[in-house]
Amino acid sequence: ADGDAFLDALADRVALGAAAVVSVLDPGCVVLAGEVGHAGGEELASRVEERLARLSPLPTEVRAGALGGAAVLRGALVAAREAAQDALFAPGG
Repeated sequence: ADGDAFLDALADRVALGAAAVVSVLDPGCVVLAGEVGHAGGEELASRVEERLARLSPLPTEVRAGALGGAAVLRGALVAAREAAQDALFAPGG
């Protein structure tokens, strides 16, 4: 029961923040990234999606991230590697 109450309260807060972003950007999908999305999983994502549907007329899917807190670092490393490869191996570079 305590776990459900915690997830409900967290879903309320996340949905409120997501509604502000969705109303401006209309992304169609929101990913709960980092440790919160990883720990809350599909259960949290489902609750956030339900609440977001009540807060915004824009249909928005909510998914739980699977990469945890290292996702941003991994993305930055991939982007840096691709930029270095382009700079070093591009024709006429």
